[in-house]
Amino acid sequence: MDDLQIIKSPKGEEMVVLSRREYDRLTHLAYDEDAHDGALATAQIQKIKSGKTTLIPEAVVVAIAVKGIHPVLAWREYRGLTAEQLAKKAKLARTTVSQMETGKRKGTVAAYKAIAKALGISVESLID
Repeated sequence: MDDLQIIKSPKGEEMVVLSRREYDRLTHLAYDEDAHDGALATAQIQKIKSGKTTLIPEAVVVAIAVKGIHPVLAWREYRGLTAEQLAKKAKLARTTVSQMETGKRKGTVAAYKAIAKALGISVESLID
């Protein structure tokens, strides 16, 4: 950027003067970045519409991040299910679900997958 100059305004503020070529280059870079961001946003919207991405409701985020509630419990409560109902839908023992929610038991990959399916969310949404 050899073609820029710093000058003082009448009020003493520093101002930058660019060549037209440098201005056009920077404008083009900003446009490219905006186009890239737009493409990423469009792709994310398509994932959401297709069900490939799970949106996490604010109540679940607060329960997990602020209150420290286990993700399985946060999602179960958000869905309005009892531990017994979730266990039945996931084809797991109620004690398994309860112990996972309290952290007394580490869930298996299969258990997390079954719970995620029963809750209608991605298994990644349950990863603590």
